[in-house]
Amino acid sequence: MSLHKTITLPPLIQTEEQGVQQNTSELKVQTSEETHESAADFYVERQSTTKFCWSGCSYLYAGPGRKPELLRQLERHVNVELCAISAQEPKFEELKLQVYRNVFDQFISAFTTYQPLLCTIKKEYDNIIAGQQEEIQKLAPLRSQLRLVKEECERKIRAQWREQHTEIEMLKREKQQLQEDVQSMKETEKNMQTVVDRLQSELSQQYLQYREEHDARQLLIRQLNDLTGASVTNTRPAVQNTDFQGLELELEACREELSRIKAEYWDAVPQHDWDALQQTHQRTVLQLKTLQGDFKLIKSEYDTLLELHKSGNLQPKNQVSTSVQTEVHVDEEQETKPEQLNKLINLQDHKE
Repeated sequence: MSLHKTITLPPLIQTEEQGVQQNTSELKVQTSEETHESAADFYVERQSTTKFCWSGCSYLYAGPGRKPELLRQLERHVNVELCAISAQEPKFEELKLQVYRNVFDQFISAFTTYQPLLCTIKKEYDNIIAGQQEEIQKLAPLRSQLRLVKEECERKIRAQWREQHTEIEMLKREKQQLQEDVQSMKETEKNMQTVVDRLQSELSQQYLQYREEHDARQLLIRQLNDLTGASVTNTRPAVQNTDFQGLELELEACREELSRIKAEYWDAVPQHDWDALQQTHQRTVLQLKTLQGDFKLIKSEYDTLLELHKSGNLQPKNQVSTSVQTEVHVDEEQETKPEQLNKLINLQDHKE
């Protein structure tokens, strides 16, 4: 069975034609009343006056390879009306819908058999559209409120962004300042470490110098004691041995204390320790000057005794030896090298 087979319907009788015309006129009146309620009143009145030509069955049904006359007229009517509407108009969508509504009314009027069903369908669609328009009108205040809320949120976001941007800039500047402070503190620490190293080196050198001077003074005192006479050296060997053992223990304790102090203060010297060392240094310098004066005095006495010894004057020799013996007895507690004493005793014996 061919799909393009021509369908021929019997012509309408006069009574049916009158019924169709009456239905068409009623539909047009109804359409005109509905369009008066919409926003496009002037356009609907012009559409309602449009009439189509009737030419029998070929008007509704097409033959093979061609469209029905009604379809062509409806399409032509839609194209003309749509071209007459400008897309810049405020109610363009409503006018466009009105064009298709009028075309659908003409389509309903052409089919009398399906006209009640099609009218019911159209009415339902119109009701739905009207309900949606009412909903849109109800939502219009919400839309304006939403626009205001959106603008307020955008304003708050911009204000917060500006505040955060300002805070970020301030934090960046603070970070840069802290980095500069850290760099300056590192340089200061490096300079202070250099000063501390230099002072430690100078302190070590001064300590060695004082130690050498102390050892030289002790050596000179022992040599002087050896030259005063063998009787003085013979009366104190046990005491000297006892004193030397105690001094060795004290020397070992002092060395351990020195090692501990070096380990503690090798990397850094606190300010109060530095001040204490400065004061100790000053006192040591004063003491050194005093010791140098004493050394010069003792050296002069030693020279005198040496001259008296060579000249063979025994009476001044005994008086000087008594004073020297008293001073030597005080200095015996500071002796640290018993080997040197033995060496000096052997040297005295050799000279005698």
